Amino acid sequence: MARTGFIHHFGTFLLFSATVLLIITCISAPVVRSIALLKVELPGGGTNNGGFNFLPDLADGESGRNGNDPSVTFGVFGYCLNDVFRGQCPRRLGYSPLGIIQGLVGPNRGQSGNPNFSPEQTFGEFYSDNSVRTSRALTKAMVLHPIAAAFNFIAFILALGAGMVGSLLASLVAVLAFIITAVTCIIDFVLFGIVRSNLSNGWDSDDEDSLGLQVERVYYDNAAWMTLAAAVLSLVGAVVVFFSCCSGRIHKRRERKRAVKGEVPATDYGTPVAPRRRRWF
Repeated sequence: MARTGFIHHFGTFLLFSATVLLIITCISAPVVRSIALLKVELPGGGTNNGGFNFLPDLADGESGRNGNDPSVTFGVFGYCLNDVFRGQCPRRLGYSPLGIIQGLVGPNRGQSGNPNFSPEQTFGEFYSDNSVRTSRALTKAMVLHPIAAAFNFIAFILALGAGMVGSLLASLVAVLAFIITAVTCIIDFVLFGIVRSNLSNGWDSDDEDSLGLQVERVYYDNAAWMTLAAAVLSLVGAVVVFFSCCSGRIHKRRERKRAVKGEVPATDYGTPVAPRRRRWF
C-alpha cells in the first residue's frame, strides 16, 4: 500500500468531495433558496408589462420586493417562491412541481389576496395525468440524496488511513455509493426533464386560443450539476480506491515471493522482516 499511497489518498479525497457536494444539494431550497435543482422564472413587472401581479402589495409596473422578477426554485425537500406570495418556502418530501406552476400562472392566478391560497392546488387540466403523477412520485425518491451522501461518507471514512482489508471494504462501499448517487442523479434529471418539457411546450405566444401556462425561463440550477459532479467523483473515487487496493495486494505478493527466493527482505506496510537463516542442526 505504501507504493500506491498517493493514488489511494487521491481516491479518498474524491469520495470526500462527492460527500460535500451531496450535502450541499441536500440543503437546497427550501433550506437555502439560492441553491436549487430547477429554477422557473415567472413573468414579472406587473400586468401592464405582460406579467402577473402575484403579491397583494406589488404595484403595477414594479418588480418583486427585492427588485427581481418572481421565480420558483425547487429543491430536495421542498421549494421556494421568490418574490411570490410573501416568499413562502414549504418544506415537504414529495410535492407537485407542475401543480405549483399551474397554481401560480394558470387561469386562476391573481388570487394572492386570498389568505388561504395554496400554490399547489389544481386549476384546470394542462398536463397529462401521467406527467403530474410521475413528477410528484419522483420528488419522493429524492430522499436518496442524503442516503447517497451517507454512503460516500462511510466509504471516505473506511478509505482514510485504512489497511488492506479496510481498503477492500472501502472500495466495495464506494461502488455501492456510486450506484446510489448515479440513481439519484438520473431521478433528478428525469423528474425535472418532465417538468421542463411540459412548461416549455405548454404555452404558445402566437396562439390566442392557447390555454397553456406562461413562464419566462426554465433551467437546471446549481444543485443539479452538483449532483452530476458528485456521481462522477464517486465513480472515479471508487475506481481509484479499488485500483490502489488491488495494486497493493499485488506488490505485497511479489515482495513475499522475492523474499522467499532470498533476493530482498519482505516488507509489510514498511516493516522490514529479517530473512530466515538455514539451520544445520
